[in-house]
Amino acid sequence: MFELNRRVRGSSLVALAVAAALYAQGSFAAPPETPDTDQSNLENVVVTGTRKVGMAVDDSPAPVQVVTAEVLQQSGSSDLMNALAFQVPSLNVSQQGTDLASATLVASMRALSPNHTLVLVNGKRRHFTSNVAVLGQYAGAASADLSFIPSSVIAKTEVLTDGAAALYGSDAIAGVVNLITKRDYTGGTARATVSGYDAGGGLAKNYQGDVGFGNSMAYFNLGLEFEHRDTVNRPGTPYGAAACVVARLTLGSAGCPATNSGLTASGYPTSTGNAALARENEYNMQYYPYYPFNSHQGDPPEIERKIGFFSTGVFLNDDTEVYATGSFGLKNTLSLEGYRRPSQDGGFDRNGNGVRTDAIGGIGPRSGVALTEADLNMYPFGFTPKLATGEKDWELGVGVSGSLAGWKYDLSGNYGTNTMELSMSDSMNFTLWNKFGQSPSAFYLGKLKASQAVAALDLSHEFDVGIGMPLMFSGGLESRRDTYGIGAGDAASYYGAGASSFPGFSALAAGDHQRTNQSAFADVVFNPTSSWLVDIAGRYEKYSDFGSKTVGKLTTRYDFSDKAALRGTISTGFRAPTMGENYYTAIQVAPTSATATLQAASVGSGLKPESSTNVSLGLVLRPLPDFTTTLDVYQIKIDNRTRIGNFAYSTPQGPTTRTGRSGGVPVATLADPADTDGNGVPDAEYNKLLGDALVAGGFIGVWNNPNAPGGSFDSTARASISLGFFSNVLDTKTTGVDWVATYLSRFDWGRVNWLAAANYNKTEVTRAGRVAGFESIPLFGITDIWGIEKNSPDYRLNLGATVQIGSAVTVNLRENIYGPQSTIVSAAPYTAYSNIMSNLSIVDAAKINSIAAKIGLPATTTPFYEQKIGVIATTNIEVTYKAVAGIDVSVGADNVFDKYPDKIPAAILKYNTERYAITGARDYLLGSPTGFFGRRLFAKVSYSW
Repeated sequence: MFELNRRVRGSSLVALAVAAALYAQGSFAAPPETPDTDQSNLENVVVTGTRKVGMAVDDSPAPVQVVTAEVLQQSGSSDLMNALAFQVPSLNVSQQGTDLASATLVASMRALSPNHTLVLVNGKRRHFTSNVAVLGQYAGAASADLSFIPSSVIAKTEVLTDGAAALYGSDAIAGVVNLITKRDYTGGTARATVSGYDAGGGLAKNYQGDVGFGNSMAYFNLGLEFEHRDTVNRPGTPYGAAACVVARLTLGSAGCPATNSGLTASGYPTSTGNAALARENEYNMQYYPYYPFNSHQGDPPEIERKIGFFSTGVFLNDDTEVYATGSFGLKNTLSLEGYRRPSQDGGFDRNGNGVRTDAIGGIGPRSGVALTEADLNMYPFGFTPKLATGEKDWELGVGVSGSLAGWKYDLSGNYGTNTMELSMSDSMNFTLWNKFGQSPSAFYLGKLKASQAVAALDLSHEFDVGIGMPLMFSGGLESRRDTYGIGAGDAASYYGAGASSFPGFSALAAGDHQRTNQSAFADVVFNPTSSWLVDIAGRYEKYSDFGSKTVGKLTTRYDFSDKAALRGTISTGFRAPTMGENYYTAIQVAPTSATATLQAASVGSGLKPESSTNVSLGLVLRPLPDFTTTLDVYQIKIDNRTRIGNFAYSTPQGPTTRTGRSGGVPVATLADPADTDGNGVPDAEYNKLLGDALVAGGFIGVWNNPNAPGGSFDSTARASISLGFFSNVLDTKTTGVDWVATYLSRFDWGRVNWLAAANYNKTEVTRAGRVAGFESIPLFGITDIWGIEKNSPDYRLNLGATVQIGSAVTVNLRENIYGPQSTIVSAAPYTAYSNIMSNLSIVDAAKINSIAAKIGLPATTTPFYEQKIGVIATTNIEVTYKAVAGIDVSVGADNVFDKYPDKIPAAILKYNTERYAITGARDYLLGSPTGFFGRRLFAKVSYSW
């Protein structure tokens, strides 16, 4: 019985009733005489979908997918999160980000926020990362970072695709991922994997393994993983200032005019005014090492990980185990930021006469030419700031489980923490350079830190109530303390304009915050008849910062026969805002834009919890002995959804902005009022509410003229300024379907395991309110609402076959199909050019105005065009050969046919190229869970003993 207890306790939160549950099913057996290190006999045991454990997947009243250790390895993915997403169709992972978002990639379940999925390790809540994403598709994400858990220690993973806040607390709105780690006391594994992309980049070297020590009374299992992964770049058309230089080198002065004559081609508009002169000033960018693809912002970072995980336990008797788990990890990343042009720093007029005396070391065509700008640049060929993160993550959990007076108990404590230190190299402080002609090139930007401490007591007991199967009661208490803090960077990193690309955290932004909460839950599982199961759960939580919350769940299942069953759930849930969402504050600076993120706790009364209602209905069919299929439909309504929003304050001058409309000559590096109301047309005047907030924060000097002196924003970034913070003004409704089918074919030469799994989602924003104090301005524009509803794949389909040929060869085939997704962009700048408009996918005006109505805007005549990533199907293959006993050799490829997402519409790309627009670094649309990297090849060798 020691062996049985040791193996089955995969989730201490729900394993309080393991012995009783198995006894009720007649599953007890004598302990094996020799150690059994093969855990395949437990691959189908579910502990996540209900508090009753020892239940097979097919018998679960809630939809659960189990991913075994073997299946987890069936791809070239070099980290746990991507390996899981490769197998589970309702889970999609971000493949790239900007700024800090690239250092901590996140996973989204059912097209909701990554924060809506609760991550458990052996049934215990995993602590959050300190890194809050504030840009991109998953802005606001601050979930558990799975890159700090070696995949070699995972025995299996249970993915519950159902709301479960009443069972597990905050965050379990979309579902739960429960990682169950190995507890083997003999044997081990060692694995080396090398992978890379056929088109170059992304070379990853991964080494991992685990080993067990002990006996049936005490075990210690240790896993380690080391990885180095290179960045990936897929450059696009060399347009922007680089295109100007290409044209000049090819065609001479006629290729890139230095006057206002502009360029005319194919009926596209000319570029006029200072824009042409600015291009000439950037001539020396041709000497930059990355030329002509100078900007690499958004490329995945270079990553180095060193992580470890242990599980250990001692059995004091048949019922009592003292156990502990722990993890420790170091992760370093290096991300390339947006390229800064040679003169973008504003220069330093060392002679004080406004005359360049030696044009950047004598290089270039303009030596001795009198200029009106300052005369010396710190980086004569331009520069690419490099953002580095150094992350330390660890968690320790201890507990004791057993039985007393007929009650099963589990008393546990967990503490986890994550800290991230930020630094910048190959950068500069524009303010220091402009004033003194000196600036550091490297900066310490500050520190992010978060921690979680949890103490929990869980109890369970079976009661014979005379209705067939015993009634299972589970209950428990939990106390949790969360902290979040920001540490300031060095003074030069935030003085004035701060470090270019990512100003350091200032002393005003620094601080430490904490909150506590206490909770109690109760869960009753009983069988009114032998064919009918009912599970009723309730939970009460009280938080120190926003009060209390009570949620409940009713789950039931009825088996009509051993071949057909119906199951359903109705539940309420909630998600407390993360500490990072409430207290993160920073400045994000791109080459020509800047965003001030305000601390949400300082806006109005701060954030409040989200509330959710989840309804699902499912069908389980087993028409054949080796064939099972499940179909579950669901609807998730979320009120007061937490999401970051941005108020647009200024925008670069153009034909449709105030300057262009009034007959003036637009200058793309100067600001005009932005489209504050989000209707697609820039406003006539600056918004005073936003202007006053920016002046009060010290970002600009004059509320209605961002081009005026004063304030901390870079002078070159003021053409596009926004102000953002997290709020609770959104309500959404997500409707979807999960389908899973498995079939086993047996042949004389071997067998084939067939799999078909699919997920479909449709999200609708049902309310987009206004923030207190900013009621006159919508926090979300038309493009934001479209992105929430459309910028995730509509569906995902996995088709797989694992072919076992004899005992030596395994061939794994998988087709992953991702449905379409899209964003929209205002077409206002192109309305005068029919040859552009006719080649864009213009969105029906009725759709645009239905979104406008949601955010309280009147109908608009502004056209919007759709940037669509169509259906992507990736074929994946892996062949494994058992060379000798214990040694497996595998080779394979993901995305065999080298599929890429769609590109920027050709008409827009041509428009930008011919105007030498200073925008963009690549042609591919971003946001696809497949990335923009192409075919990946990999090889693995593993040894098991």
